Amino acid sequence: MEPPASTKKEALQGVFTRAASGYGAIRYFPPLGQWLVDVAQISSGARVLDVACGRGAVLFPAAEKVGPLGQVVGVDLSEGMVGATLADLHQRGLTQAQVHQMDAERLLFPDSAFDHVLCGFSLQFFPGLDRALSEFRRVLKPAGQVAVTTWGDEDSRWGWYDDLLVAYQAVVKLGSQTLDKREELFDWFSRAGFANTQIITKDIDTFYADEEEWWATKWSISGRAGLEQLESNRLERLKAEVFGRMQALKEADGFHDRLQVHLTLAIKP
Repeated sequence: MEPPASTKKEALQGVFTRAASGYGAIRYFPPLGQWLVDVAQISSGARVLDVACGRGAVLFPAAEKVGPLGQVVGVDLSEGMVGATLADLHQRGLTQAQVHQMDAERLLFPDSAFDHVLCGFSLQFFPGLDRALSEFRRVLKPAGQVAVTTWGDEDSRWGWYDDLLVAYQAVVKLGSQTLDKREELFDWFSRAGFANTQIITKDIDTFYADEEEWWATKWSISGRAGLEQLESNRLERLKAEVFGRMQALKEADGFHDRLQVHLTLAIKP
């Protein structure tokens, strides 16, 4: 089931606000955020915009890169994400960074304000991706760089989980596009007016210590929306069936999942 376009942003805002506390504990986001920042080659003193900043997986390493003479601004549609990340910023003492609640399709910044625009694993959720990319381009300085990460192919060993969600009617589609194919990414960035687009693809191995950590992650991402639709007894039946199926994948240190990531870099001409 897919929410109407007019309410999709409201649905996204609600789901990610409710998921904000667990979102910061997901294992794979910090190393992938660091990778995005490293590949973008952000220099000291740069001005950086992090769109859909979540709990700071990209924001924090970017703030370290720009140093006290630079500035990093994070924006997110979710009020819960913004509040939690602001608290983290204050705790870390990163005075060169700030966070605001804002729609990626309507960035409240002047033209040519940033050297870099970064976005980690969020483009698929923008109902008006063409408008968002146009905004990315507008707020970049000439020769400024956009750098984003998106998901690629999923680990086929876990394909049964999606089948179970369908069987239990626990699917709410919050994404507006998949962006899991390289040619799709090239097309979007070309049509948005960017140049010198390059895509780096790599597989990473992530693991979960036990079934409960894996389940908590599912409640901390967009898939939470579907799980929330289930009555408690039906949800418990799904969880029990999932945990049973997981035993075939259990290894000595827990459960492993291969994640494929596309990192797209492009320049504003």
